Amino acid sequence: MGTPVLILGDSGAGKSYSLRNFSADEMVLLQCIPKMLPFKAPGWKLNGKQLADGTTQRGNVLRSDDWSVVLDTIHRMVMAKNRRVLIIDDFQVVMQHENMSRAYQTGYAKFTEMADHIWQIITAATQLPDDFRIYFLAHTEESEGKIRMKTTGKMLNEKLTPEGYFSIVLRAIKKDGKHVFLIKGDDNDTAKAPPDLFPGKTEMDNDLKAVDVAITEFMTEL
Repeated sequence: MGTPVLILGDSGAGKSYSLRNFSADEMVLLQCIPKMLPFKAPGWKLNGKQLADGTTQRGNVLRSDDWSVVLDTIHRMVMAKNRRVLIIDDFQVVMQHENMSRAYQTGYAKFTEMADHIWQIITAATQLPDDFRIYFLAHTEESEGKIRMKTTGKMLNEKLTPEGYFSIVLRAIKKDGKHVFLIKGDDNDTAKAPPDLFPGKTEMDNDLKAVDVAITEFMTEL
């Protein structure tokens, strides 16, 4: 069973910056919004870029906001020789852009379909082999006094509840001028992790590589 992890945070909270200690040969980054990386990344290359000599560049950075491409990327991870980590940044964009592209469609069925697309993506992440980790980076919103993943409506919040599909939900925040991951919040926060994953900690430096190392050391087969 693959390990899906949800990383939540407002824009500027350090979600993308937390990727800085990964090497290009161990992970794939799927950017749902084309944007500059907030750190120097030797070896990181945009896959599919047309080079001056007419060849096509191969790399570890993909770009798409299409839910079917996201799903296909997860399925294709099993063919990777060395890479066992997929990072999707920012995941809520997949929902938002599909919602906008279907804005003029009438009827309630489209909301059911969009919720199903997100369910398929999250489910696919859990169906990868045991040594795969998939990190979903997404923005937050406050709903009924609770901080949770930003979605596009009641179908996802009430019927699917995305956070319920993740055993690990970390929240990226700024505290005392530093970027940190909140491991465990109060009753109004969805941050959570197995107690023995980060023993004695309620927060940590926002280093997703360090999180990944802790997860691989903690993983047990049922």
